[in-house]
Amino acid sequence: MRTIYIKVSTVADLNSFNQIWMECWLEKGYMLDLSSTEADQFIIRNSEKHHIGTIEFKPYYPTKENYINTVFPFHKIDHLARNPEKVREIDKVSILKQHRGKNLERLISLFVGYSEVYKIESCVGLFERVFFKALKNFYKIPVEAVGEPFYYKGDYVIPGVVYPNLIYTEKQRFPWLLSVNPELSKSIYVTS
Repeated sequence: MRTIYIKVSTVADLNSFNQIWMECWLEKGYMLDLSSTEADQFIIRNSEKHHIGTIEFKPYYPTKENYINTVFPFHKIDHLARNPEKVREIDKVSILKQHRGKNLERLISLFVGYSEVYKIESCVGLFERVFFKALKNFYKIPVEAVGEPFYYKGDYVIPGVVYPNLIYTEKQRFPWLLSVNPELSKSIYVTS
């Protein structure tokens, strides 16, 4: 089995995680936004075991006070509000510029593996437009735009919901998925 990720569990991991997503966001001209809530954070590794990307999973709370709901009203979407324990917010989705392309399959495979372990049905997020189109059109990921694109922190984003349960229950439709069996039963939150 390939180790395509590292779960952030030390201050050194957290520093590497932050360095990667910050480099990607600065390259795109985005404003930086450090996470202030508990989250499961992962570093994506390439086949040479270099740290090349990040993804963060946050618990989702269907309240107006939850920051993402102040940016876009995901909490007004019925199926998200009814089952918040089966929803996660995804953030800090980044791959270093020189490693983009095939490595996206590693990131998506970890996303699917994580979602399967926790039986996540929906993930909310604000998606960069090219990334959204790649997920929807090239990888055929079940992702839905739930609002019009709007300007946020340096670029136009699409508020979207991804349905990972439609992937992990039908893996044969996604032959490019890598086998990932994440050991995720224990959440570890690191602060510096």
